[in-house]
Amino acid sequence: MIIANPIYDVVFKYLMEDTEIAKGLLSTILKTDIVSLTLRPQETTTTAMAGTQIITVLRLDFVAVIKQANGTHKKVLIELQKTKRGTNIARFRRYLGEQYQKEDLVYVAGEEKTEHLEIVSIYFLGFLLNKANVPVVKVENTYKNADTNEELPEKPDDDFLLLLNHESYTIQIPLLKGKVQSRLLKVLKVFSQEYKTENKHNLNFTEEETDPLIKQMVDRLSRAAADDEMRRKMDLEDEYEDTYVESLEN
Repeated sequence: MIIANPIYDVVFKYLMEDTEIAKGLLSTILKTDIVSLTLRPQETTTTAMAGTQIITVLRLDFVAVIKQANGTHKKVLIELQKTKRGTNIARFRRYLGEQYQKEDLVYVAGEEKTEHLEIVSIYFLGFLLNKANVPVVKVENTYKNADTNEELPEKPDDDFLLLLNHESYTIQIPLLKGKVQSRLLKVLKVFSQEYKTENKHNLNFTEEETDPLIKQMVDRLSRAAADDEMRRKMDLEDEYEDTYVESLEN
Protein backbone atom coordinates (compact mmCIF):
# COMPACT_ATOMS: atom_id res chain seq x y z
CA MET A 1 0.00 0.00 0.00
CA ILE A 2 1.25 3.50 -0.84
CA ILE A 3 1.46 5.66 2.28
CA ALA A 4 2.83 9.14 2.95
CA ASN A 5 6.37 9.10 4.32
CA PRO A 6 6.16 9.94 8.05
CA ILE A 7 9.77 11.15 8.11
CA TYR A 8 8.30 14.42 6.82
CA ASP A 9 7.29 16.76 9.63
CA VAL A 10 3.88 17.53 8.19
CA VAL A 11 3.05 13.82 7.81
CA PHE A 12 4.40 12.88 11.23
CA LYS A 13 2.33 15.62 12.86
CA TYR A 14 -0.77 14.54 10.91
CA LEU A 15 -0.29 10.96 12.11
CA MET A 16 0.13 11.95 15.76
CA GLU A 17 -2.88 14.27 15.72
CA ASP A 18 -5.05 11.16 15.72
CA THR A 19 -5.39 10.63 19.46
CA GLU A 20 -6.10 6.89 19.23
CA ILE A 21 -3.05 6.31 17.04
CA ALA A 22 -0.86 8.49 19.26
CA LYS A 23 -2.07 6.67 22.38
CA GLY A 24 -1.47 3.27 20.80
CA LEU A 25 1.97 4.17 19.46
CA LEU A 26 3.19 5.79 22.68
CA SER A 27 1.78 2.92 24.79
CA THR A 28 3.69 0.46 22.59
CA ILE A 29 6.97 2.37 22.86
CA LEU A 30 6.67 2.88 26.62
CA LYS A 31 5.22 -0.63 27.16
CA THR A 32 2.67 0.79 29.53
CA ASP A 33 -1.08 1.33 29.60
CA ILE A 34 -1.94 4.92 28.70
CA VAL A 35 -5.44 5.58 30.04
CA SER A 36 -5.84 9.00 28.42
CA LEU A 37 -3.74 11.24 26.23
CA THR A 38 -3.96 14.92 25.36
CA LEU A 39 -1.89 16.68 22.71
CA ARG A 40 -0.92 20.09 24.03
CA PRO A 41 -2.03 22.83 21.64
CA GLN A 42 1.42 24.22 20.97
CA GLU A 43 3.70 22.58 18.43
CA THR A 44 7.16 23.93 17.76
CA THR A 45 9.61 23.48 14.92
CA THR A 46 13.15 24.75 15.32
CA THR A 47 15.36 25.26 12.29
CA ALA A 48 19.11 25.84 12.32
CA MET A 49 22.21 25.06 10.30
CA ALA A 50 24.96 22.51 10.92
CA GLY A 51 27.61 23.15 8.29
CA THR A 52 25.68 23.19 5.03
CA GLN A 53 22.77 21.09 6.29
CA ILE A 54 19.48 22.45 7.44
CA ILE A 55 18.35 20.96 10.75
CA THR A 56 14.66 20.93 11.59
CA VAL A 57 13.40 19.52 14.88
CA LEU A 58 9.66 18.94 15.27
CA ARG A 59 8.43 18.89 18.87
CA LEU A 60 5.07 17.68 20.18
CA ASP A 61 3.98 17.55 23.83
CA PHE A 62 1.47 15.09 25.26
CA VAL A 63 0.00 14.90 28.73
CA ALA A 64 -0.68 11.24 29.52
CA VAL A 65 -2.40 9.46 32.36
CA ILE A 66 -0.71 6.07 32.72
CA LYS A 67 -1.74 3.04 34.71
CA GLN A 68 1.06 1.90 37.00
CA ALA A 69 1.88 -1.68 37.96
CA ASN A 70 0.12 -1.27 41.31
CA GLY A 71 -3.09 -0.16 39.58
CA THR A 72 -2.84 3.52 40.45
CA HIS A 73 -2.88 6.28 37.83
CA LYS A 74 -0.16 8.86 37.30
CA LYS A 75 -0.03 11.91 35.02
CA VAL A 76 3.22 12.41 33.06
CA LEU A 77 4.46 14.72 30.33
CA ILE A 78 5.62 12.97 27.17
CA GLU A 79 7.77 15.20 25.01
CA LEU A 80 8.30 13.86 21.51
CA GLN A 81 10.95 15.20 19.14
CA LYS A 82 11.72 14.20 15.55
CA THR A 83 14.60 15.24 13.33
CA LYS A 84 15.86 13.89 10.02
CA ARG A 85 19.51 14.81 10.56
CA GLY A 86 22.04 15.13 13.34
CA THR A 87 21.82 18.33 15.31
CA ASN A 88 23.44 20.21 18.16
CA ILE A 89 22.60 18.47 21.45
CA ALA A 90 22.23 21.91 23.07
CA ARG A 91 18.94 22.39 21.21
CA PHE A 92 17.47 19.26 22.80
CA ARG A 93 18.77 20.28 26.22
CA ARG A 94 17.34 23.78 25.90
CA TYR A 95 13.90 22.43 25.04
CA LEU A 96 14.08 19.89 27.84
CA GLY A 97 14.90 22.71 30.26
CA GLU A 98 11.71 24.46 29.19
CA GLN A 99 9.75 21.28 29.88
CA TYR A 100 11.11 21.02 33.41
CA GLN A 101 9.54 24.40 34.17
CA LYS A 102 6.02 23.51 33.02
CA GLU A 103 3.21 22.60 35.36
CA ASP A 104 -0.12 20.85 34.90
CA LEU A 105 -3.26 20.13 36.88
CA VAL A 106 -3.24 16.98 38.99
CA TYR A 107 -5.58 15.57 41.63
CA VAL A 108 -4.11 14.80 45.03
CA ALA A 109 -6.42 13.28 47.66
CA GLY A 110 -9.41 14.51 45.66
CA GLU A 111 -8.13 18.07 45.42
CA GLU A 112 -7.05 19.86 42.24
CA LYS A 113 -3.48 21.17 42.35
CA THR A 114 -0.93 22.56 39.91
CA GLU A 115 2.30 20.58 39.97
CA HIS A 116 5.32 19.74 37.88
CA LEU A 117 5.01 16.42 36.04
CA GLU A 118 7.46 13.62 35.50
CA ILE A 119 8.91 13.76 31.98
CA VAL A 120 9.39 10.98 29.45
CA SER A 121 11.30 11.90 26.27
CA ILE A 122 10.91 10.10 22.93
CA TYR A 123 13.24 10.94 20.05
CA PHE A 124 12.67 9.85 16.44
CA LEU A 125 16.00 10.20 14.61
CA GLY A 126 16.61 9.99 10.88
CA PHE A 127 20.30 9.28 11.51
CA LEU A 128 22.42 6.78 13.45
CA LEU A 129 23.96 7.15 16.89
CA ASN A 130 27.50 6.04 17.66
CA LYS A 131 27.89 2.55 19.15
CA ALA A 132 24.15 2.03 19.67
CA ASN A 133 23.31 -0.53 17.01
CA VAL A 134 19.71 -1.24 18.04
CA PRO A 135 16.53 0.35 16.63
CA VAL A 136 15.22 1.59 20.00
CA VAL A 137 17.44 2.65 22.91
CA LYS A 138 15.85 3.05 26.34
CA VAL A 139 17.54 5.09 29.06
CA GLU A 140 15.85 4.67 32.42
CA ASN A 141 16.35 5.73 35.98
CA THR A 142 17.88 3.29 38.43
CA TYR A 143 18.17 4.04 42.11
CA LYS A 144 21.20 2.61 43.89
CA ASN A 145 22.99 2.71 47.17
CA ALA A 146 26.13 4.53 46.04
CA ASP A 147 28.16 2.81 48.76
CA THR A 148 27.30 -0.80 47.83
CA ASN A 149 26.14 -0.23 44.20
CA GLU A 150 23.02 -2.26 44.98
CA GLU A 151 19.66 -1.15 43.62
CA LEU A 152 17.19 0.02 46.22
CA PRO A 153 14.55 -2.64 46.95
CA GLU A 154 11.76 -0.17 46.11
CA LYS A 155 11.58 2.73 43.69
CA PRO A 156 11.66 5.97 45.71
CA ASP A 157 8.45 7.96 45.75
CA ASP A 158 9.86 11.43 46.20
CA ASP A 159 9.57 14.38 43.83
CA PHE A 160 13.21 15.34 44.37
CA LEU A 161 14.30 12.18 42.57
CA LEU A 162 11.33 11.69 40.25
CA LEU A 163 11.16 15.24 38.89
CA LEU A 164 14.90 15.88 38.51
CA ASN A 165 15.53 12.75 36.45
CA HIS A 166 13.68 11.26 33.50
CA GLU A 167 13.63 8.25 31.19
CA SER A 168 13.97 8.46 27.43
CA TYR A 169 13.49 6.37 24.29
CA THR A 170 15.52 7.00 21.14
CA ILE A 171 14.28 5.47 17.88
CA GLN A 172 16.84 5.21 15.07
CA ILE A 173 14.74 5.17 11.90
CA PRO A 174 17.57 3.86 9.64
CA LEU A 175 17.67 0.64 11.71
CA LEU A 176 13.95 -0.05 11.27
CA LYS A 177 14.42 -2.59 8.49
CA GLY A 178 14.43 -6.29 7.72
CA LYS A 179 12.32 -9.00 9.29
CA VAL A 180 11.29 -8.27 12.87
CA GLN A 181 9.46 -10.30 15.50
CA SER A 182 8.50 -8.01 18.37
CA ARG A 183 5.30 -6.00 18.27
CA LEU A 184 7.21 -2.81 19.05
CA LEU A 185 9.41 -3.12 15.98
CA LYS A 186 6.50 -4.25 13.79
CA VAL A 187 4.60 -1.08 14.72
CA LEU A 188 7.66 1.12 14.15
CA LYS A 189 8.26 -0.46 10.72
CA VAL A 190 5.63 1.97 9.44
CA PHE A 191 8.45 4.57 9.64
CA SER A 192 10.99 2.38 7.82
CA GLN A 193 12.69 4.04 4.87
CA GLU A 194 13.37 0.67 3.22
CA TYR A 195 9.92 1.07 1.64
CA LYS A 196 10.85 4.33 -0.11
CA THR A 197 9.67 4.68 -3.69
CA GLU A 198 11.05 6.79 -6.56
CA ASN A 199 8.90 9.54 -5.10
CA LYS A 200 10.53 10.13 -1.70
CA HIS A 201 7.24 11.52 -0.38
CA ASN A 202 5.79 7.99 -0.40
CA LEU A 203 6.49 4.58 1.05
CA ASN A 204 5.25 1.33 -0.46
CA PHE A 205 4.38 -0.45 2.77
CA THR A 206 4.25 -4.12 1.77
CA GLU A 207 3.83 -5.74 5.18
CA GLU A 208 0.60 -7.68 5.65
CA GLU A 209 -0.43 -7.08 9.22
CA THR A 210 -3.62 -7.71 11.15
CA ASP A 211 -2.52 -5.61 14.13
CA PRO A 212 -5.28 -2.99 14.64
CA LEU A 213 -2.80 -0.19 15.47
CA ILE A 214 -0.69 -0.84 12.38
CA LYS A 215 -3.82 -0.91 10.24
CA GLN A 216 -4.94 2.42 11.73
CA MET A 217 -1.56 4.01 11.06
CA VAL A 218 -1.34 2.69 7.50
CA ASP A 219 -4.91 3.77 6.70
CA ARG A 220 -4.27 7.32 7.96
CA LEU A 221 -0.97 7.58 6.10
CA SER A 222 -2.64 6.23 2.95
CA ARG A 223 -5.17 9.06 3.12
CA ALA A 224 -2.30 11.53 3.59
CA ALA A 225 -0.57 10.20 0.46
CA ALA A 226 -3.69 10.91 -1.59
CA ASP A 227 -4.20 14.40 -0.18
CA ASP A 228 -3.14 17.21 -2.53
CA GLU A 229 -2.57 19.69 0.31
CA MET A 230 -0.35 17.21 2.15
CA ARG A 231 1.74 16.65 -0.98
CA ARG A 232 2.06 20.41 -1.44
CA LYS A 233 3.35 20.80 2.12
CA MET A 234 5.89 18.01 1.59
CA ASP A 235 7.05 19.81 -1.55
CA LEU A 236 7.47 22.96 0.54
CA GLU A 237 9.59 21.07 3.09
CA ASP A 238 11.84 19.88 0.26
CA GLU A 239 12.05 23.31 -1.34
CA TYR A 240 12.79 24.99 1.98
CA GLU A 241 15.67 22.63 2.71
CA ASP A 242 17.08 22.83 -0.82
CA THR A 243 16.82 26.63 -0.98
CA TYR A 244 18.32 27.18 2.47
CA VAL A 245 21.30 24.93 1.77
CA GLU A 246 21.85 26.38 -1.71
CA SER A 247 21.84 29.94 -0.35
CA LEU A 248 24.67 29.05 2.03
CA GLU A 249 26.73 27.30 -0.61
CA ASN A 250 26.59 30.28 -3.01
